[in-house]
This record gives sequence, C-alpha cells and structure tokens, in this order.
Amino acid sequence: MTVIYGLLGLDILVIIHELGHFLVAKWCGVVVESFSVGMGPVLIHKTIRGTDFRLSLIPLGGYCGLKGQEDFQIALNEKAEQIKKEPGSFYSIHPLKRVLIAFAGPFFNFLFAVISCVIIAMIGYSYYTTSNKIILASEIYPEIHSVAKESGLKTGDRIIAIDGKETPYFTDIYEIIAVNAQKELNFTVERTNEKTGLTETLELKIVPDLNKETGSGVIGITSWTDTLIDEVLEDSPASKAGLNAGDIITKVDGIKVNNTAEYRKIASEKESFSISVLRDGKEIDIEKIEPTKDNKGNKLIGIVFHAQKIDAKTYSFFPAIWQGTKEAVKNIQLTFKGIAMLFKGIDVTKAVSGPLRITVMLGDSAKDGFSAGFKEGVVTVLQFLSVISISLFIMNLLPIPILDGGLIVFALIEAIFKKGISPKIQYYVQFVGIAILLILFAVALFGDVSFLIDKFKH
Repeated sequence: MTVIYGLLGLDILVIIHELGHFLVAKWCGVVVESFSVGMGPVLIHKTIRGTDFRLSLIPLGGYCGLKGQEDFQIALNEKAEQIKKEPGSFYSIHPLKRVLIAFAGPFFNFLFAVISCVIIAMIGYSYYTTSNKIILASEIYPEIHSVAKESGLKTGDRIIAIDGKETPYFTDIYEIIAVNAQKELNFTVERTNEKTGLTETLELKIVPDLNKETGSGVIGITSWTDTLIDEVLEDSPASKAGLNAGDIITKVDGIKVNNTAEYRKIASEKESFSISVLRDGKEIDIEKIEPTKDNKGNKLIGIVFHAQKIDAKTYSFFPAIWQGTKEAVKNIQLTFKGIAMLFKGIDVTKAVSGPLRITVMLGDSAKDGFSAGFKEGVVTVLQFLSVISISLFIMNLLPIPILDGGLIVFALIEAIFKKGISPKIQYYVQFVGIAILLILFAVALFGDVSFLIDKFKH
C-alpha cells in the first residue's frame, strides 16, 4: 500500500502539471491531440472536442500531446532552417504564447502548493516538540563534532533567539540551523549561573557545520527532554516491570540521569538494567528490565516520554490565502537554498531523492498520517505534496533544454530577435540538456536503490 499511496500522490502532481499545459494551450489556440493519465500502452481512451483522453498502463505521471511537437524532429531530418508552422500547431503561435504554455505546467504546480498550504492553514494541525533547552550532543556521543561546544554553548542553556527570531521550541531552533549551513548566526542564550542561581543572557556567534549526507546545517546539539513518562505501552517490558505514566526516571543501574538522552545512552549499552523512578514524591527501584529490539536494532522498553503538544494557528478563508501563499514562497526559498547546497560538496546520492525514494517516502507519510487520524493524514499528505510540487515548479523552470525552462528560453530568444533558432542548433543544445538530466537521473537512481536496500534490510 505504501507504493500505491506514493504513486497516487506523484500522479496527482504530474496530472496537475500537464493540466496547466492543456488549459493554456487550448486558450492559445493550439490543438491538444492527446491527454494521458499514465504512460505506455493505452488501456482505454475517448476523444472529446478533438482531444484523445487516455488512461495508460504504467501509473507514472502522464503527458499532454500538442499538435506540431514532432515538427522539430521533421525539420531536423529534412535539414530545414526553420520549423514549419501549420495552423493550430505549437510552433505556429507567437513565441510569447509558447512561453505561457511552457510556464503553465510549473505554475499549476506552484498553484497546487499554495492551495495545499491554504487548506492546511484553515484546518490547522498539531505537532509535538520540546522546549528550547539544549544538550551538547558530544556529551552523549563523544565522536560527534560540536561547533556549539566550541562556540561556548553548554548543556542546560536555553536558545531563546537566533538572528533576532524568537525560538521558544526546539523545532524553531532546528529549522533555522538546518537551512543556514556555513553561515554565521547570532544566538541569544539564557544560562543559569550554577553558583548564584541567577539567569544571565549571552550573545554567541555560531557557524553551523554542513551535514554532507543531508545538506542541512548542524551545530552538535540535541533537545533536552525530561524523563517524565507520558505513556506505558501494553504488554511491554516497562508495563510488566511495573512502570506507570507519570513516573520520572531518576537513575539507570544506579547512575543518575537528568534527561532522556542520558537515559538512552546508558540503556542502549545494556542487555538488561534496573531503573529508579520518582512516584508521588517517593523514589522506587524497579529491578531488571529486559528491553526488546525493533527492526533497526534499537532497544525499547515500551515507554513514551512527555513532549509538548503545539496547536498551530488556524485562519479564516482570506487570511489563509495570504498565509498559504507566504508558506509556498518560503518553500521556494528553502528549495533554492537546498539546490545551492548541491555545489558545496554534499553526498548527492543521499541528499538528492529520485522518483523511487519520493514514492516510498510519500507513501510512508500518507500511511503514518492517516493512522493518526483523518485530519492528521490530510495535513501530512498535503504538506509533503506541496513541498514536492514546489520542487517540480523550480526544476521544470530550470533553463535546461527539453524542460519547460528550456522551451521558455528558446521562445524568448525568438521573440527578442524575431527569428527562431535553427533546429540543428536546438538539437545540439538539447543533446547537452539530455546528458545533464541523464547524469542527474543516474545519481538519483543510485541513491534511491541504496535507500531502498537499506530500508528493506531493516
């Protein structure tokens, strides 16, 4: 079902893209010969107003066939200087109209992203996070490089703002750091003086490292979560040992723990361990808990620690339009930042997702989202689809021949110089474009296969 959900989501985005080409081509007077949902052999079809609407065998995307698209190849074969311009064909209309047709597909992806963000803003959503209190990751895992430690941050500090933007929760901190790798940021930090107990405010400048596997910024911190147990799963080692919701873990095998990171560090190294908990003001010792392992080898005892539930603000219709548009534009900015990171030495096989990985990730998101409830499922799917849709919007506008962006460039050149580029020159330029896309596809495919092998190993 994961793959089916993922394919359905990708199909929706491609169909919306092709629908943009379809509608604007009709409006510009170009004959749309075919419109297919899916690729490959045609299963069923019906001609309506001159367009052959098709359902094809392979459930991957679709296409919009315009009259005259093959005229480029004909001109190339005949060594003609110009592409012939039959009435109703793509090359017979004014070049600026061709720009509109080419732009319409990506624009419809952007429009879908805006609509998705508007719906999310109207129905609202909840998420779980922790406070802005942090732990130096190197104190839990010494092998981790921590620029936070080198810059003067300490475990127990609260990061209350970054570059003047308030960060009340750890998710706020993470989002800013992740998109600002190798850029100096000004951290406003609250620290409690251990001797006096007074709180002081510090200003620290930190340059996040670049994680070359993900392309995101990191400074070597993790969130501080208190060891308050929120839930004990049924028939788990924890429930069998007598742990209860509301218990606060204070020790593991006699070693004091202050937060969940310290607890997990100690517990992960042991096949069994004792726990001391604070319950109703009294410390209780619970002997020998034997954790189970999940499919990734993580040791679990069946407890859920307390996290803060945050309800995102909801908007009425017109404010939601503005909020959704801002969110879509923000996603465009983040995508461009991500593209820029590709030129900074990151591992593109892990950081770049191809169609296989996107399909699985989208399917997983849909499955996990709807398992939490219908509203949560809708929000999760729309969030994922809007991000992918923005990526399609940007990718297709890149000035690479055979993409919409390449068609736009050719058409603009013709509009400016009043003369079309010869088919022979277009062919050579497109050949380079195809080579670029094949390289990107190969890199993404290699990364996807590695991702899937690793996923199914576990």
